[in-house]
Amino acid sequence: MYDTLIVGMGPAGMSAGIYAKRAGLKTIMLEKNAPGGLINITNLVDNYLGFDNITGPDLALKMFEHVKNNEVEYKIEEVKHIKKESDHFLVETNKNKYTTKTIILAGGRSPKKAPIEDRLKNIKINRCSICDAPLFKNKDVLVIGGGNSAFEEGIYLSDFAKNLTIVTRHEVKADIELLETAKKRNNIKIIENEEVTDITEENNKYKIKLKNQELTVDGIFSYIGYSPSTEYLSNLSIIEDNGYIKVKNTETKIPGIYACGDIIEKEVYQIITASSEGAEAALKAKKYISNQETIS
Repeated sequence: MYDTLIVGMGPAGMSAGIYAKRAGLKTIMLEKNAPGGLINITNLVDNYLGFDNITGPDLALKMFEHVKNNEVEYKIEEVKHIKKESDHFLVETNKNKYTTKTIILAGGRSPKKAPIEDRLKNIKINRCSICDAPLFKNKDVLVIGGGNSAFEEGIYLSDFAKNLTIVTRHEVKADIELLETAKKRNNIKIIENEEVTDITEENNKYKIKLKNQELTVDGIFSYIGYSPSTEYLSNLSIIEDNGYIKVKNTETKIPGIYACGDIIEKEVYQIITASSEGAEAALKAKKYISNQETIS
């Protein structure tokens, strides 16, 4: 029996893990992919306190090393189901079953797919500029999206690409600093209020059909937002219509279950807020367990 089980090892989950372990809780963390979450595919982080310029993977590694230095138990497993028992929770993964007094949900979000992708089964859509940018050195690249992610990754890609076109269905929603930086790049073109209606491939070239024009590129990247990873929680009745979890100070509707990071409904989705919420959730779990022990 664990005191707390943490689902997800992004900034929120790893922060929760460290705080829970230091609070004396028997803790385990479960992550289905690589520790770090979405920051593993972020090329540059320049607004996290203490690191004015660090790559996403480097920051994820430092966080993970912090977890290991505190000897927090973790396993790479995917949570499939959570069930409330009389005085504890049963958590089933693709490999094992665990019992725990409390749960901290920190599963984060996953990149959304562009609407056109569902009918383009054989078209390669990239989502990791730091992984794939070198493949497009001196080539023409398309970026779909108009928010911060599209512009952050597009700016990074422009260091490799010959020409880069950013296409967004609406007006640009990225921060003004990012927009101004992109406009200063001679090889970046921004097309607003346009939509990709078709993509065909021929001789390793992609023909992009927009509503009012056509483009030919060598590679396609998509950054159109994120969806919360909450599918495995459908039986718990804590998910809002938009897929996110609504919390009050990291507390869900179910006593003993807490949620933090990008999985919750909030205004600011940043690494620093996720880390803060993870710490708060761990301390709330500690208090809950102490109260339950006092009652019993």
